[in-house]
Amino acid sequence: MNPVEWYYARDNKQVGPVSAVDLKQLAAAGQLRPDDLVWREGMTEWSAARNVRGLFDELAASVATTPAAPAGSPTEAVAPTPVVSAAPQVPAAPMRHPLDSLMDWLRPRCDARRVDSIGRFFRVCGSYGLPVAIVLSMAFSVIMAFKADPVGSLLLGAIMLMVLVILQYVAGKFCDALDRLNAATAGSLPSTVFPDGLALLSKALGVAVLLSSIIAAVQISAYAMLPFGIVAFLVLCYLSLVAMNPAMLNFSIGAQSGAGEEAIGVVTFLFKALMRLVPVAFGAGVVCGTLLMGFACYLPFSGEGGLFVAQFTWNMAAYSLILSALLPPAAYLIFLLYYLLHDLCRAILVLPSKLDTPTGKNQKESSDQ
Repeated sequence: MNPVEWYYARDNKQVGPVSAVDLKQLAAAGQLRPDDLVWREGMTEWSAARNVRGLFDELAASVATTPAAPAGSPTEAVAPTPVVSAAPQVPAAPMRHPLDSLMDWLRPRCDARRVDSIGRFFRVCGSYGLPVAIVLSMAFSVIMAFKADPVGSLLLGAIMLMVLVILQYVAGKFCDALDRLNAATAGSLPSTVFPDGLALLSKALGVAVLLSSIIAAVQISAYAMLPFGIVAFLVLCYLSLVAMNPAMLNFSIGAQSGAGEEAIGVVTFLFKALMRLVPVAFGAGVVCGTLLMGFACYLPFSGEGGLFVAQFTWNMAAYSLILSALLPPAAYLIFLLYYLLHDLCRAILVLPSKLDTPTGKNQKESSDQ
């Protein structure tokens, strides 16, 4: 099998071919930077060197743990000078679009560690927001018991208490299960075209939803829709951050694949990105429901709309809390169902190549006889 040959572009100059070992040595010697473009046969377009798995990760680990060698030390490695040659089959490096520059500027500022910290923050908000919502729900039940229906209000409050306590426990357990499944499943894409496109579309859609909710609140006084618009904005922005960091989804960029494999990779990337949103949507939804629950407790004493508006607000808060807490278990079950279909599709794609092997042909002939 011929070794994989890489080309890289720096300062608008194309260099190569070089072997994978040489490419790694160039990265270790600082002659290849994370922002430089690389390409090999099978890739549909040039990609940033940082997207090649293992090219800079091991370098960062060695820098953090190994002291610098003195100048002239025999252990000091010098990267070989690659041979510059023409490569007619290599596509020309694409012109840099302004949005490409924007994405390159955003990536170091929105790395996987920071994005993961944001996800954990929202999950904590959900876990601790539910007990606060339980207290506010019980307070609202007592208020309504004095002002309206004593028996019905207290019974509804007791049911809500039991439901939210159970859902808080279930949501936390299934968030852990989703993290485990995400780490146990991997994928690959030939380039960052789809992740970058998803990131930009998510940002644009999030801003559009937020502005629409603000306009609705101002023009038609639909202030109850504003918290949901804020939640949607936060969730879509987080989706954009996840899409910019494929490593968070255990995805590698630059792997050669056929059209069928690439289609599965795109769908899997989108699916895993949506699953990664679940803890954020859970936390944001719980915060939104808790704020509405507190507003419902305030309304009976404000004289603004009376008990009917207070009950309506409480209902909206209850729906928000319950649906948000149900997201993690529902996402877990959907995750498992998807990967059953995923493995089935991969088996169908691999079956023709197995039948073409001598062993596969012999087995097929034996079954025919």
